[in-house]
Amino acid sequence: MKAPRVFLMVVAIALAAGIGPALTDAADMTAASLSKAVDALEAATGGKVLEIRFVDEKGHERFESVVAKPDQVIYMGVDPVTENVTKIAIKELPAWMLNWKLTEYVSSIEKATVPLAKAITKAEAMAGAPAIGAGLAKPLSGANQVLAYNIELLKGGKRRLIAIDATSGAKIANPEALYESWTPVRLVGN
Repeated sequence: MKAPRVFLMVVAIALAAGIGPALTDAADMTAASLSKAVDALEAATGGKVLEIRFVDEKGHERFESVVAKPDQVIYMGVDPVTENVTKIAIKELPAWMLNWKLTEYVSSIEKATVPLAKAITKAEAMAGAPAIGAGLAKPLSGANQVLAYNIELLKGGKRRLIAIDATSGAKIANPEALYESWTPVRLVGN
Protein backbone atom coordinates (compact mmCIF):
# COMPACT_ATOMS: atom_id res chain seq x y z
CA MET A 1 0.00 0.00 0.00
CA LYS A 2 1.26 3.46 -0.78
CA ALA A 3 1.79 5.86 2.16
CA PRO A 4 -0.84 8.52 1.19
CA ARG A 5 -3.53 5.86 0.75
CA VAL A 6 -2.61 4.28 4.09
CA PHE A 7 -2.76 7.67 5.83
CA LEU A 8 -6.21 8.39 4.36
CA MET A 9 -7.41 4.91 5.34
CA VAL A 10 -6.21 5.39 8.93
CA VAL A 11 -7.85 8.83 9.18
CA ALA A 12 -11.12 7.35 7.86
CA ILE A 13 -10.93 4.53 10.42
CA ALA A 14 -10.22 6.96 13.25
CA LEU A 15 -13.10 9.23 12.28
CA ALA A 16 -15.54 6.36 11.83
CA ALA A 17 -14.62 4.85 15.17
CA GLY A 18 -15.01 8.17 16.93
CA ILE A 19 -11.49 8.15 18.29
CA GLY A 20 -9.34 11.19 18.67
CA PRO A 21 -7.14 13.04 21.10
CA ALA A 22 -9.52 12.60 24.04
CA LEU A 23 -9.20 8.80 24.05
CA THR A 24 -6.80 7.81 26.79
CA ASP A 25 -8.04 4.46 28.03
CA ALA A 26 -10.54 1.70 27.36
CA ALA A 27 -13.10 3.43 29.59
CA ASP A 28 -13.41 6.09 26.85
CA MET A 29 -14.49 3.49 24.29
CA THR A 30 -18.13 3.88 23.33
CA ALA A 31 -20.54 1.26 22.11
CA ALA A 32 -20.14 1.00 18.32
CA SER A 33 -16.52 2.33 18.30
CA LEU A 34 -15.10 -1.09 17.48
CA SER A 35 -17.81 -2.09 15.00
CA LYS A 36 -17.35 1.23 13.15
CA ALA A 37 -13.60 0.66 13.05
CA VAL A 38 -14.20 -2.84 11.58
CA ASP A 39 -16.55 -1.44 8.92
CA ALA A 40 -14.03 1.27 8.01
CA LEU A 41 -11.10 -1.17 7.85
CA GLU A 42 -13.02 -3.60 5.65
CA ALA A 43 -14.26 -0.84 3.34
CA ALA A 44 -10.80 0.71 3.04
CA THR A 45 -8.87 -2.52 2.47
CA GLY A 46 -11.41 -4.70 0.67
CA GLY A 47 -10.57 -7.48 3.12
CA LYS A 48 -12.13 -9.05 6.21
CA VAL A 49 -10.96 -8.25 9.72
CA LEU A 50 -9.62 -11.36 11.44
CA GLU A 51 -9.10 -9.52 14.72
CA ILE A 52 -9.13 -6.00 16.13
CA ARG A 53 -8.50 -4.86 19.65
CA PHE A 54 -7.89 -1.74 21.66
CA VAL A 55 -4.58 -2.01 23.48
CA ASP A 56 -4.62 0.13 26.61
CA GLU A 57 -0.95 0.52 27.52
CA LYS A 58 -0.49 3.88 29.24
CA GLY A 59 1.26 6.16 26.80
CA HIS A 60 0.99 3.61 23.96
CA GLU A 61 -2.78 3.21 23.43
CA ARG A 62 -3.62 1.83 20.01
CA PHE A 63 -5.90 -0.29 17.88
CA GLU A 64 -4.20 -3.41 16.56
CA SER A 65 -5.84 -5.27 13.73
CA VAL A 66 -5.23 -8.00 11.20
CA VAL A 67 -7.13 -7.88 7.91
CA ALA A 68 -7.25 -10.88 5.56
CA LYS A 69 -7.34 -10.42 1.80
CA PRO A 70 -7.12 -13.24 -0.75
CA ASP A 71 -3.48 -12.45 -1.54
CA GLN A 72 -2.19 -11.01 1.74
CA VAL A 73 -2.66 -10.38 5.45
CA ILE A 74 -2.29 -6.80 6.66
CA TYR A 75 -1.31 -5.96 10.25
CA MET A 76 -2.02 -2.42 11.36
CA GLY A 77 -1.17 -0.71 14.61
CA VAL A 78 -3.01 2.63 14.71
CA ASP A 79 -2.33 5.25 17.37
CA PRO A 80 -5.75 6.70 18.33
CA VAL A 81 -4.35 9.37 20.65
CA THR A 82 -2.64 11.81 18.29
CA GLU A 83 -4.89 14.11 16.35
CA ASN A 84 -2.99 13.51 13.11
CA VAL A 85 -3.04 9.73 13.47
CA THR A 86 0.50 9.60 12.15
CA LYS A 87 1.97 6.70 14.10
CA ILE A 88 1.25 3.76 11.85
CA ALA A 89 2.91 0.36 11.71
CA ILE A 90 1.99 -1.83 8.77
CA LYS A 91 3.10 -5.29 7.75
CA GLU A 92 1.85 -6.83 4.55
CA LEU A 93 2.40 -10.54 4.24
CA PRO A 94 1.82 -12.26 0.91
CA ALA A 95 -0.05 -15.56 1.02
CA TRP A 96 3.10 -17.63 0.51
CA MET A 97 4.64 -16.19 3.72
CA LEU A 98 1.75 -17.13 6.01
CA ASN A 99 2.33 -19.85 8.56
CA TRP A 100 -0.13 -22.74 8.79
CA LYS A 101 -2.08 -21.15 11.68
CA LEU A 102 -2.66 -17.88 9.82
CA THR A 103 -3.59 -19.83 6.71
CA GLU A 104 -6.31 -21.59 8.77
CA TYR A 105 -7.62 -18.22 10.01
CA VAL A 106 -7.71 -16.76 6.48
CA SER A 107 -9.55 -19.75 5.00
CA SER A 108 -11.97 -19.82 7.96
CA ILE A 109 -12.96 -16.14 7.76
CA GLU A 110 -14.04 -16.67 4.15
CA LYS A 111 -16.73 -19.07 5.43
CA ALA A 112 -18.20 -16.54 7.89
CA THR A 113 -21.62 -15.31 6.78
CA VAL A 114 -22.24 -12.97 9.73
CA PRO A 115 -20.10 -9.81 9.50
CA LEU A 116 -17.80 -9.19 12.47
CA ALA A 117 -19.24 -5.67 12.92
CA LYS A 118 -22.75 -7.15 13.30
CA ALA A 119 -21.50 -9.69 15.88
CA ILE A 120 -19.82 -6.88 17.85
CA THR A 121 -23.03 -4.82 17.84
CA LYS A 122 -25.04 -7.83 19.04
CA ALA A 123 -22.58 -8.60 21.86
CA GLU A 124 -22.53 -4.95 22.97
CA ALA A 125 -26.34 -4.93 23.12
CA MET A 126 -26.38 -8.18 25.14
CA ALA A 127 -23.79 -6.98 27.64
CA GLY A 128 -24.73 -3.30 27.74
CA ALA A 129 -21.03 -2.52 27.42
CA PRO A 130 -18.56 -1.44 24.72
CA ALA A 131 -16.39 -3.99 22.94
CA ILE A 132 -12.64 -3.56 23.29
CA GLY A 133 -11.60 -6.52 21.17
CA ALA A 134 -13.10 -8.92 18.65
CA GLY A 135 -12.13 -11.48 16.10
CA LEU A 136 -12.35 -15.01 14.86
CA ALA A 137 -12.23 -17.28 17.93
CA LYS A 138 -10.53 -20.37 16.53
CA PRO A 139 -9.92 -21.31 12.94
CA LEU A 140 -11.81 -24.29 11.57
CA SER A 141 -9.83 -27.51 11.79
CA GLY A 142 -10.27 -31.22 12.40
CA ALA A 143 -10.46 -30.46 16.14
CA ASN A 144 -12.75 -27.41 15.79
CA GLN A 145 -15.91 -27.35 13.68
CA VAL A 146 -17.41 -24.19 15.25
CA LEU A 147 -16.84 -20.94 13.38
CA ALA A 148 -17.34 -18.16 15.89
CA TYR A 149 -16.22 -14.70 16.93
CA ASN A 150 -14.99 -13.88 20.41
CA ILE A 151 -15.99 -10.38 21.49
CA GLU A 152 -14.30 -8.93 24.56
CA LEU A 153 -16.26 -6.25 26.41
CA LEU A 154 -15.47 -3.94 29.31
CA LYS A 155 -18.13 -3.22 31.92
CA GLY A 156 -17.49 -1.75 35.34
CA GLY A 157 -13.75 -2.22 34.89
CA LYS A 158 -14.15 -5.96 34.29
CA ARG A 159 -13.57 -7.81 31.05
CA ARG A 160 -16.26 -10.14 29.73
CA LEU A 161 -16.15 -12.53 26.78
CA ILE A 162 -19.13 -13.28 24.53
CA ALA A 163 -18.93 -15.70 21.61
CA ILE A 164 -21.18 -15.27 18.57
CA ASP A 165 -21.58 -17.96 15.89
CA ALA A 166 -20.09 -16.55 12.67
CA THR A 167 -22.57 -18.41 10.45
CA SER A 168 -25.88 -18.02 12.35
CA GLY A 169 -25.35 -15.01 14.64
CA ALA A 170 -26.44 -17.02 17.70
CA LYS A 171 -24.78 -16.60 21.09
CA ILE A 172 -22.53 -19.50 22.06
CA ALA A 173 -23.00 -20.70 25.65
CA ASN A 174 -19.34 -21.40 26.51
CA PRO A 175 -16.96 -18.85 24.93
CA GLU A 176 -14.00 -20.18 26.94
CA ALA A 177 -14.15 -23.42 24.94
CA LEU A 178 -13.27 -21.37 21.85
CA TYR A 179 -10.38 -19.45 23.43
CA GLU A 180 -7.20 -19.43 21.34
CA SER A 181 -4.04 -17.88 22.76
CA TRP A 182 -2.36 -17.45 19.36
CA THR A 183 -4.70 -14.89 17.81
CA PRO A 184 -4.03 -13.24 14.42
CA VAL A 185 -2.76 -10.00 16.04
CA ARG A 186 -0.32 -12.00 18.15
CA LEU A 187 0.75 -14.19 15.20
CA VAL A 188 1.39 -11.28 12.82
CA GLY A 189 2.33 -8.53 15.27
CA ASN A 190 5.27 -10.39 16.82
